[in-house]
Amino acid sequence: MKISSEAKVGVTVLLAALAAVVGFRFMSDVPILRQSLEVHTTFQRVDGLGTGSQVFVRGVKVGSVSGVTLADNGNVEITMHLDMRRPLPKNSVAYLTSLGLIEGKSIVLELGDSPEAVEYGGTIEGVYVESMMETLGDKGSEIGNDVSSTLNEFNQFLGQLNSTLDDSASRSLNQALLNTSSATEQISSLLEEKQGDLRRTIEAGNSLVAQLDTLAADNRPRVDSLMVHLESNIKELEQIRIELEEASAGLNQIIEKINNGDGTLGKLVNDPELYENLDEVTKELDLLLKGINEDPGRYLKHMNIIEVF
Repeated sequence: MKISSEAKVGVTVLLAALAAVVGFRFMSDVPILRQSLEVHTTFQRVDGLGTGSQVFVRGVKVGSVSGVTLADNGNVEITMHLDMRRPLPKNSVAYLTSLGLIEGKSIVLELGDSPEAVEYGGTIEGVYVESMMETLGDKGSEIGNDVSSTLNEFNQFLGQLNSTLDDSASRSLNQALLNTSSATEQISSLLEEKQGDLRRTIEAGNSLVAQLDTLAADNRPRVDSLMVHLESNIKELEQIRIELEEASAGLNQIIEKINNGDGTLGKLVNDPELYENLDEVTKELDLLLKGINEDPGRYLKHMNIIEVF
């Protein structure tokens, strides 16, 4: 039967669509042959989180982030696909946090105790957990203001101390206080001017850490593969070590038997008289063979040749 061109085109389009669906689900870390649970959550900010970021429950990966969308109210909506093989309680909470200094941002689910489960496309609460660099950046302005306030209080104290001294000492101290006050004002002004630079420096450091997090997350499969090979080699070395220990134990048993005089080799090693007797017999056999070779008639003159042959 001849297949028409239209049928061939239709089959080709259908296969291409099927391959596209399978490839999309595979690249999105979504089970191909099993329906995953789609769950939504919302955060005020998602620094360092993107599509493909992992979702954990008690340290076990249960899914990944499949969508990051900016909502109309300014919040960020996150779509997750989970493969937990168990229901997700409705009062569960999704924490957006960093697992380490150079680890990428991930979502950690804290399971609730509600008997009701989240349905497909449901929503759970999201909580953003600030990293160490972000906390330091938020506290930068407070630190600068505290330093400036301390310097101003010190200037007031010096002014009160100046008023309690006499004229001569006051003039000398006043000049020193003026110089100190000028220096402290310059320092205070410098700190106030550099607050913006300090904040920008901390933000740049935070951005660098986020980039390192993304780089570490991209290379995680290679690191996992390397660790698997290392574990396999360690197991092989452990098996070799066990076999060497068994061979060493067998060799120790043989040496112990030799030392105890067990067997032929043990008796030869531990009985010098037997060795000397063997040496004597060997020497006598050598003399006998030498004599037979030199004068065979000496040993055959008493033998009847006919009886021998």
